[in-house]
Amino acid sequence: MNKSEPQIAGIGNPLVDVLASVGPDSPARHGLTVGEMHLVDAATAAALYAEIGPGIQQSGGSVANTIAHVGDLGLKGTFLGKVAGDDLGAVFRSDMAALGITVPVADQVGGNATGHCVVMVTPDGERTMSTHLGACVDLHPDDLPDHLPPETAILLVEGYHFDAPHGAANVARAVELARGVGARVALTPSDAACVDRQRDAMLALIEGDCDILIGNEIELAALSGAPDPMSALHWALEHVSTVALTRSENGAFVSDGGPVAEIAAEPVAKVVDTTGAGDAFAAGFLVALARGSNVAEAGREGARLAARVIGHFGAREGTKAA
Repeated sequence: MNKSEPQIAGIGNPLVDVLASVGPDSPARHGLTVGEMHLVDAATAAALYAEIGPGIQQSGGSVANTIAHVGDLGLKGTFLGKVAGDDLGAVFRSDMAALGITVPVADQVGGNATGHCVVMVTPDGERTMSTHLGACVDLHPDDLPDHLPPETAILLVEGYHFDAPHGAANVARAVELARGVGARVALTPSDAACVDRQRDAMLALIEGDCDILIGNEIELAALSGAPDPMSALHWALEHVSTVALTRSENGAFVSDGGPVAEIAAEPVAKVVDTTGAGDAFAAGFLVALARGSNVAEAGREGARLAARVIGHFGAREGTKAA
């Protein structure tokens, strides 16, 4: 790895994902909406975990997955988020360190344990997530480092982190650190339900310091109120310089203010699990931009990485379901 290469930072909720294959009716039986992320309390999280069993455990969280992919693609990175000084926290740190990703925030001592997310994967490959944030909610601006590495080219903000008590303040401080090293700021809204909860905070970032917006057509529709994907994309371009609007099997639209490029979805022999597809697209897209690719090339790299992820079980590595 060339030391002069750019780096990418992210701020979000570090979790340990617990994935398991379930029947098609399991999410509804628990009052969950298929394909969405639900915030749950510790008791509900424990009940879900007890039903599905240990499943497959891997470090996760939306932007944490993206930054891990950044490491897979050969760039170093920084992840800003809080885990506890417990076994799951150690797993998270070890996984990130192995990929060349620094986690400079000190462990939570006492109180909340490391957050985790129960991911139910139905036979169609769709994933339904139930998240107990745990130590994620204890992140405070004072926990963040004094500076980011000078090579940092892009900071990616996770929409889910606005759900944390100090989320907006943490994001504001992270943006300040990014601007201090000349980095661009990107936002991923995370999901439509999160947009409904945190629309004002996200719009403030989009209309202020955000340079790059990456989201699917449902998320951008929720943000913009636009009636169709192309209208949502043009709404976004009124506020930010670069937009990637993903459309699952229909590919993506990307633009940096010039002509809109339509990116075809990469072919996949079988959709096994859609967990982390958007996170992977964001990684491919941002790494390509950081390395100087044009927006269409970046979109194709995002589509390539997303296709690789949905062809196996789990958000990152090709783990087979039990």
